Amino acid sequence: MFIAMASSANVHCTNATDKQISYANNSSLQKKVLLKTRPFLEDTIKDMLSKMVPVPCIKVADLGCASGPNTFFPTCEVMDIIASVCRQAHWESPELQVFLNDLPQNDFNTVFKSIPAFNGKPCFVAGVA
Repeated sequence: MFIAMASSANVHCTNATDKQISYANNSSLQKKVLLKTRPFLEDTIKDMLSKMVPVPCIKVADLGCASGPNTFFPTCEVMDIIASVCRQAHWESPELQVFLNDLPQNDFNTVFKSIPAFNGKPCFVAGVA
């Protein structure tokens, strides 16, 4: 059995969100990639739901959410696709549980401050470091 251990000296964190070189100010490329891959995500979610409906709850994990304008973007995309598929198939939308994960050194306070903008979505959000 192989066990990998990371020392804190080798862990790279994003900069605080208020700095010019922060992830929050430099994440447009990541958003473009997410937008370009949306058709693949849609197909995958449609396929997944067709094999498991009805399902009362779906758990979504964002492993490496960081803090910035894209924090909730991938999760919103997944939630919108699930809602659309359920609506088209006349299925009841499942409860969604969202787990946001990132390095403990990253700024979860900023992440949770941005929840009100995301709050219109029918889900439960938890931060896991």
